[in-house]
Amino acid sequence: MIAPRLHTPRAMLLLLAIGIQPRSMSAQQRWDRQVQARLDRAIEAVRPSSRVPINRMTGMLNTEESASFEAPLVEGESYAIVAVCDDDCTRLELTLLTPSGSELAKDRNGESLPTLRFTPSRTMTYGVRVVMEGCRWNPCWYGVAVVPQANRAAPKQPAGHRPPM
Repeated sequence: MIAPRLHTPRAMLLLLAIGIQPRSMSAQQRWDRQVQARLDRAIEAVRPSSRVPINRMTGMLNTEESASFEAPLVEGESYAIVAVCDDDCTRLELTLLTPSGSELAKDRNGESLPTLRFTPSRTMTYGVRVVMEGCRWNPCWYGVAVVPQANRAAPKQPAGHRPPM
């Protein structure tokens, strides 16, 4: 009887696919689940109602890498912008940007849970940037959420307008 050859390229690919792939995928899923759970808790801490729509993003970054996404914000509506990261993350920076890229707000002291609060004076699409400033084992997972708050500012009244008595 002839023993099967395991050193063929096809056999090696099969072993690699079976042996290595599931472990790396399960590790990624573990970190993703961890970040999703932390992001859900951060959202619950700042969300006024479960019916409020939330703009969220998750992903992986190495130390000193950044990711950005756009967030449409409405004039007079207050927002909490929160970011979280996994256990290997030591420092995360969160920045709110104008459409032209100028910095409006930045949390440099948030360590692994930076938070920004912002009420735009104009309705437009703003940028949100997250920077992985510290990660013990690259890559680190992160999550960011833009959460509208319940306290909508009163509409602006024209000059000379008096409220009814």
